Amino acid sequence: MPGPGSVTIRRWGLGIGRPAFVTLRLHLTSLEGVPLLALSSATEREWYAAAMRGSGGRTSIMQSYGFLRAVLNTAVRDGAIVQNPCQIPGAGSDRAKERPVASPTEVVALVEAITPRYRAAVLLGAWCGLRRGEVLALSPVDVDLQAGTVTVRRNRVELLESPVAFDAEPKTDAGKRTVVIPPHVLPVLAEHMASWAGEDLVFVGRDGSPMRGDAVRQAFTRARVRAGMPGFRFHDLRHTGQTLAASTGATVEDLMRRLGHASPAASYRYLHAVEGRDAEIASALSELAAHGDAARLPRSIVIKH
Repeated sequence: MPGPGSVTIRRWGLGIGRPAFVTLRLHLTSLEGVPLLALSSATEREWYAAAMRGSGGRTSIMQSYGFLRAVLNTAVRDGAIVQNPCQIPGAGSDRAKERPVASPTEVVALVEAITPRYRAAVLLGAWCGLRRGEVLALSPVDVDLQAGTVTVRRNRVELLESPVAFDAEPKTDAGKRTVVIPPHVLPVLAEHMASWAGEDLVFVGRDGSPMRGDAVRQAFTRARVRAGMPGFRFHDLRHTGQTLAASTGATVEDLMRRLGHASPAASYRYLHAVEGRDAEIASALSELAAHGDAARLPRSIVIKH
C-alpha cells in the first residue's frame, strides 16, 4: 500500500469538496497528479510563474495558490510531508485592487447599450450587487416581484477548458441571502420575467438553454464600448453597487448582508443590521438613480475581491 507521501495532490485535496475540484481543473492541472513528496519549492515556483504569464485571472490564480498551500499545510499536520514547499511571499494573498465605479448615469448608458435580453442582468449586478454566476443561477422562484426581492441560493460555475457548467452553493453561508430590489429596477425585471425568462432559469439563451457566462461577457463587452466605458467589467457592477449603497448611508453590516460577504474582521462583529434596513437602502438607491450627482461619486475605489 503506498505511503501518504506518494499520494497525489488531487487525492489529498478531495476532502475539501467540489470547489476544490473546480480549483484543480482551472489552474492546477499540471500539479494535480504530482505525489506530495515530489512537489518541491522549485516545482511550485515554476508552476506559479507559468500561471502568472498565462491568460488566467490574477485573483483566481492567487486563490489557487492559497488552496494548494492549504492542502499542503494539512499534509504537514498529518505527517505526510515534513515542510510545505509553498513559500512565495504574498503569492496566496488577495491583494486590494483599484477598480472603476460607474455613476448612475453610466449604469443607464450600459443598460441602454446592451441587448434587451441582458438588461436585467446588468441592473441586478449594479443595484443589487449580484455576481454574474449568481445572476445566471437564478430560478423564477428566486424572484419575487410582489415583495420586491431576489434570493440568492446558488452560483453558476463554468470550467474554462470545457463546456461543463453546474450550480454550486455559495462559498459561505453569508452568500445565501435575500436582497431587496430598488424600486426603479422592478419594471425592467418584470419585463424580463415576462419576455425572456425560462421555466427553470431566469436567464436563458435564445434556444431556451441555460445562458452561458461568455454570452453575457460578449454582450457586456459590446455595450461598454458603445457606452464609452472600455475596460469596465461586469464584476465592476458589483463594486459599483457596493459604493452606491454606501453613499446612501448603509453601514458596513448592511453592505455585508446585501452583498453576501462574511465578516471581514472580528472588530466588526458588534455591528448589527436593523431589520427592514435593506428596504430603506433599496429605496434610497432608486432616489440616487433619479437624482444622483455623478460628481459626488468616486471615480475609483480600492476593493477586496
